Amino acid sequence: MFGWLMRLFGGRPAAPLVVAAPPATVVVAAADSTAAPSAAVRPAALADDVAVDEDRDDVAVPLLCRTEVLDRDQCLLGYAFELREDLAGRIRAPGRRARDFVNALLVEQLAHYRHGATLRNRDLCIRVWDGFLAQPVLERLVGLHVALLVQPENPARAAGGETIAHARRLRGLGMRIALDHNDPGPWLESLLPVADAVVFRMGFCVPEEVSLFARAIARRQPGVAVWAWDVGTHDDFELARSAGCSAFAGGFVTRRDDWKGNSLSPHGARLASLLDRLHRGVETQEIAQILKHDLALAYRLLRYVNAAGWGLNHHITSVEQAVLLLGREPLQRWVSMMLLGSARSVPGAGVVLEVALTRARFLELLGALRGERDPAAQLFVLGLFSLLDVALKVPIEDAIRPLKLSAAMQDAILNRRGPMAPYLELALALEQGDAQRMKSFADVLGVEPGELIRLQFEALDWVQAAEA
Repeated sequence: MFGWLMRLFGGRPAAPLVVAAPPATVVVAAADSTAAPSAAVRPAALADDVAVDEDRDDVAVPLLCRTEVLDRDQCLLGYAFELREDLAGRIRAPGRRARDFVNALLVEQLAHYRHGATLRNRDLCIRVWDGFLAQPVLERLVGLHVALLVQPENPARAAGGETIAHARRLRGLGMRIALDHNDPGPWLESLLPVADAVVFRMGFCVPEEVSLFARAIARRQPGVAVWAWDVGTHDDFELARSAGCSAFAGGFVTRRDDWKGNSLSPHGARLASLLDRLHRGVETQEIAQILKHDLALAYRLLRYVNAAGWGLNHHITSVEQAVLLLGREPLQRWVSMMLLGSARSVPGAGVVLEVALTRARFLELLGALRGERDPAAQLFVLGLFSLLDVALKVPIEDAIRPLKLSAAMQDAILNRRGPMAPYLELALALEQGDAQRMKSFADVLGVEPGELIRLQFEALDWVQAAEA
């Protein structure tokens, strides 16, 4: 969890990836910030004999997918990025050149945003094929916390000496090598001595497979970590964790389960009641009195105000001063984040909060981009509360009922209808990697798809910058 919210909610940040949701998605835009926002990056070193079919009727802008990577305590380590397969079918080139082109496009995109807080501070996993290890463009990622998820061209054949040498060279540059292949065999065994980790994709595996795989790797190459990918449920996570896996990626943390019968905790109910009063315009003095009767909440408010960099030359020492300093809208936002983080003792709660904040900031930026400045603050709340049920482990209807949200916001969250729904639908389409829905709702909102990569990274960086 990031700094100031860690101080508010308690807990610890995740350790770096041990050497050792449906994916969220951003749209690939031009690496040159002066270029048209919808233009795709074309890796110069590979462009001469690779053509992209521009006459196809499907979506012309490829998608860059982002999946959260967690540690054994379900704290966020970083992100796994890959290009959607939508692009692969539009490239007219021999197989190896097409794979090189797609991999280079991914590297160029990430290199363009390397100076942002997200890529500087988080672990970064990217999937490439083994022949791509020879490409110099990978050196553009030197200095970042990069793990290359290497897939084989031919898993039945041992890797060649050049491939092994390139893997050693990249490790020498500070990158980690993770072998992304489930089946022990010639290719996997030939590269194990130069690997930091092996990726096990759970997918449709039977429960015993992950444990057998982890034991097999430990026997062949002690010290090589096993990472579990495509972890779809909490049961899958526990299974992989018990097998000794040290990093996990998949949609299990934000997965919706049947929470009927669960209700808000007393602390959550108090925060919901406080939000309702703020929405109804209750006087500041009354809000201060409510906060003063909750010692823990008053303490967190004072710690937040004094640590959030308000440019003050003195400490705020009273709840009344803190409420006046913040103002009603920032106070509503703070209480909303406190409500979302009120289940902080639940494993994975910090990741849910970070995903929700990223979605909230993305929607806020999207509203500002369209010039709708007043709704932008509402869009932030919409994004935040669209995951409230996942954070609190209660049915969504029960989670938002005490908040007395506007009819438009309720309709968007519960029914995906109304004037605010296209914003939420666009965010969900991006996170789920649905190119057609993304293009459809971008058209509804009049937003160029190529703008969305910038908004996504700005949202991620806004969340990560709070660590400072």
